[in-house]
Amino acid sequence: MDANHRQYLERRHAASEWHGRGAAGRRLITDFGLSGSELSGWTLLSTRREERATPPAIRTLWHRGDPAIELLSIDIWVCVSISAAHDQLLEVLANVQSDAVQRREGLGDVAFRLGNTMALFVRVNVVALIRNGGPRTVDVDPIARVIDELLVRLSEP
Repeated sequence: MDANHRQYLERRHAASEWHGRGAAGRRLITDFGLSGSELSGWTLLSTRREERATPPAIRTLWHRGDPAIELLSIDIWVCVSISAAHDQLLEVLANVQSDAVQRREGLGDVAFRLGNTMALFVRVNVVALIRNGGPRTVDVDPIARVIDELLVRLSEP
């Protein structure tokens, strides 16, 4: 992302309030993966690890019932530091094509949402993006909370 766009995003999303902060008393998460058992009622359809990406990414697709109707995409980036995770969060925000993205409380160390169709958050050094991938809108908030709770447990000292 170019410097002007980054500055715009930092101003729009008040990054000076959260960038490089948070996760007090938590340890960095070094190994993370989704096995398919994490989301009750959902089936892991595919997992792709992008180890050569910086930071490495885990891209998953989940379905409930008919995969052509209810589909979720969950992308995870495990970063080397809290600051790097916040940088990655800004990168993801740069790729969201909506001005309706809003900061939200009660999820991760810092989080954003687009209605109930997308949740983006950082917990310690891990960035999670949960979004709809099928024609039926699924409320992503309960899924985001499950992923966040898993990250909280993994970051306990």
